[in-house]
Amino acid sequence: MWDMHLQKRMKRWLLLLLASLLFLIPGVYADDDDDEEDDEETILGIEGEGLGDVALYLMGGSLAIVAWKPTFHWLRKNGPERFNVEARPFKKKLGVFNRRFMKVHTWLGFGAAILGTIHGIVLEWHWTLWVGTGAIWLLVISGSMMQWRWPPKEVRKGARLLHLQRTLTLVAIVLLLVGHNIVD
Repeated sequence: MWDMHLQKRMKRWLLLLLASLLFLIPGVYADDDDDEEDDEETILGIEGEGLGDVALYLMGGSLAIVAWKPTFHWLRKNGPERFNVEARPFKKKLGVFNRRFMKVHTWLGFGAAILGTIHGIVLEWHWTLWVGTGAIWLLVISGSMMQWRWPPKEVRKGARLLHLQRTLTLVAIVLLLVGHNIVD
């Protein structure tokens, strides 16, 4: 019973996420009609501004981990009692979902960093935006290193400490916001 309910909720959540992306991404390429010049910077035919918008959505999706991690820990602790199911299968399925979520988190962060960097190259950014992007790259690389097996354990431990610093994430976001306000 619980399996089917969890699977249905996960499918609905994924469909909602995909549908929202479908509604949001086409707006990236819409013309603002602000009587601006039509010769905006492009790379491979894609406007630089549009890349920034897509990078923003990917970054927002990657930051969903802020809500997921406390939920995951709460579900692990209280889920079996709360939903009246056996603990072992519940925790196993929760662990599988968490591993999949972490892979999506990693790829969304990597995509946001790549597109954001290309966005910055095309539009010739202010230095605050480059420092914020550098902080994002530190987060992406350290997060990826946590999943790799080849670095020594000490390196992975350091990467984990760096990646889990909420301060670095906040600094990156603040620098990106301040930089975009300076440029705009």
